[in-house]
Amino acid sequence: MFCMKYTLLLTLLILPLLSFSQEMDKQEILTLNEQWLKSYASRDTATLSRIFADDFILVSPKGTKMSKQDVLTNLMAPNQETVSVHIDSAEVRLFGNTGLITATTTFILRINGKEIKGKNCYSDLYIKRNNKWVAVAAHVTLLNMQ
Repeated sequence: MFCMKYTLLLTLLILPLLSFSQEMDKQEILTLNEQWLKSYASRDTATLSRIFADDFILVSPKGTKMSKQDVLTNLMAPNQETVSVHIDSAEVRLFGNTGLITATTTFILRINGKEIKGKNCYSDLYIKRNNKWVAVAAHVTLLNMQ
């Protein structure tokens, strides 16, 4: 009987800590998502390099598979720039040391001097490596552009 009471008490004490830890991990991934998107407008390759794992892969709206280096190089292309990005919705789900964020954004791009507005949705996959969340994969779907 003592053992059962002890186990129950221990469980009641540990469960809130696990839930708190999961909420902290979710918030950290949401913060990384915000930093990632803000880095596009400022062309901050250092921030993206920190967020992306070395084996990062992104599938673009056109179906192009891009490595970490491809994304960083593309960000600096002189004929296109991100004017602004707004996160419309974002949700994080955790599966142990794996986090999946699904989100939608509205954005304004400037391509060859012309501003274009659009909306997309995406899923980004994060893995916790060495106690640090890093993005390992992303898939972007263009919803509309005008």
